[in-house]
Amino acid sequence: MNSLLLLIEGEDELRPLVKDLNATPVHGATGYFEVVLPNETRIILVTTGVGPEQAYQVTLTAIQHFNPGYVLSAGTCGALIDGLSIGDWVVTGNVRSIGKPSENWPTLRSLQSPDSESVQRFGQCLNDKLNWHQGRLVTVSNEPVHGLHEKLDIATRHEAIAVDMESFGIARAAMEQNLPWIVARVVVDTPTWPLPELGAMNVHTGRPPLSGIVKYVLLNPFVGPRILYSLWALVQVYACRLAEVLPDFTADSVSSERL
Repeated sequence: MNSLLLLIEGEDELRPLVKDLNATPVHGATGYFEVVLPNETRIILVTTGVGPEQAYQVTLTAIQHFNPGYVLSAGTCGALIDGLSIGDWVVTGNVRSIGKPSENWPTLRSLQSPDSESVQRFGQCLNDKLNWHQGRLVTVSNEPVHGLHEKLDIATRHEAIAVDMESFGIARAAMEQNLPWIVARVVVDTPTWPLPELGAMNVHTGRPPLSGIVKYVLLNPFVGPRILYSLWALVQVYACRLAEVLPDFTADSVSSERL
């Protein structure tokens, strides 16, 4: 049986995906879920938490435990350039870790998936359903990037189209274990429509503090609840679409060499 390890940053992103795939808890492995698709591909799902180092450790542990044939970095990302809209997808096998803004966002390390055709295969599965974009994704480690000028600066310096906080760590673990990987994430903010600043996210759950949510709603009583609901709804739709795409993508993409 072929298998794919799917890593997603937070519990709120994992829950609808587990539901749409009808996945069940893995016996003896707390926090992991699994489902066998009609094409006999086994999908293992787990949250990484926030940040590249956290994501790296979770991915490495999961690879060593489940011995998958493929790795997928799922979840959300932020657009860095015009032309990407909220709800669009970024599909890539090209990720880069970058440093702090005080250091002018230096390149720390870049990775390219060994499966050079995976992006086009995944994109073909999306073509009739969603807008998707191919290009470099950068991963930051200190905090989300909110500012317009920060985003444009990163895009220019690194020729990147999107940013997240986990994909480099996931890709690094996959590369070290000689596994192919891909990133397929949904855009939740753009340079002109940034995410609300709710405070530092919990490194394990991916959730912002409740106090930050309450403060944001109190300061924005008319638009705040609507914006938060739209983010929640976007994640639900993303999970549904990802669940629909996985059978087609895995039919030809997941290698059984390690099984």
